[in-house]
Amino acid sequence: MVTAYDVAERAGVSMGTVSRYLTGNGYVGEVSRARIAAAIDELGYIPNRAAASLTTKNTGLLGFVVSDLRNPFTAEIASSLSQHAREHGYGLVLSDSMNDPGISLEAIESMRAHGVDGLIVTPPESAALNEALVAAAATLPIVGIGLRTSPQVTDLVTSDTHAGAVSAVEHLVGLGHRRIGYVGSSSMASGRYRGYEDALASAGVPVDPELVVVGELNRAGGFAALSALFTLANPPTAVFAANDAVALGVIQAAHERGVAVPGQLAVVGYDDVDLAAHSVPPLTTVAQPLAAMGQAAVELLISRLRGSDRQRASEEVVLPVRLVVRGSTARPTQTSPMRKGSR
Repeated sequence: MVTAYDVAERAGVSMGTVSRYLTGNGYVGEVSRARIAAAIDELGYIPNRAAASLTTKNTGLLGFVVSDLRNPFTAEIASSLSQHAREHGYGLVLSDSMNDPGISLEAIESMRAHGVDGLIVTPPESAALNEALVAAAATLPIVGIGLRTSPQVTDLVTSDTHAGAVSAVEHLVGLGHRRIGYVGSSSMASGRYRGYEDALASAGVPVDPELVVVGELNRAGGFAALSALFTLANPPTAVFAANDAVALGVIQAAHERGVAVPGQLAVVGYDDVDLAAHSVPPLTTVAQPLAAMGQAAVELLISRLRGSDRQRASEEVVLPVRLVVRGSTARPTQTSPMRKGSR
């Protein structure tokens, strides 16, 4: 196995010079730097991160605890994080909590034990997770993506979810819909539900509790929610879903019931994941800048890690959203959606 000592011998420099080159701590002249780089390339030397961390106290790794890797939103965020971490010389370690707050806690402790230099976390939210993040933030740079702590001690990257939800519901109201369902979650995407309420109130449309379904934020949750809504005597003519995965489940359930989208049911999602443009019909959705969110999260961590004041007040980056109108929305027709047993 090629060692740093072999690199020093090949480059004709001291071991101390090689160490300074590898860790970035201390001055290395341009001539020596070029010789070391050439020796590393010739020998195929791979630095030992574990050994280097004993000196630098850094592992060169960032941790990412995700809510649900099956959600396309999470997968696209992870891709952006990995790309931008790599650009800054960091690797990304990922742990999927599968929407289980208990697994999130275990993942955070495991990553802290393995010495990640910084941590990025997405929901699910829970009192225990909040307590763990607040405690960890005292010694470890942490960024929440759409996840706030109380008190707010971690950096935060989010988007204007309330404005996005308002634009989605206003779009449906503008098409003439009044029976608009909402499919979301009791603990996540609360800003989207408030936007749903506010947009209906502005249009003079009262919120009908029967049209609000709380469930899992995935395709199965969307499928089950639409199935429940279709048991109503007066089902909705449109649905606003808290994310695209839910919206795709709604469209699938409608298709299996013979309900045309958008002819008999308009559907709007949230996130604008890659699949949204390729669903049948293509999904109208609120686009979050997923790549920019991943980039912002990494840059906040790097700023903490390389800055002189790690204890400065938490920062919040709020990115804009936009409504993308595609084929899953249209004006309501005279034909109502078919209820259970009406086929």
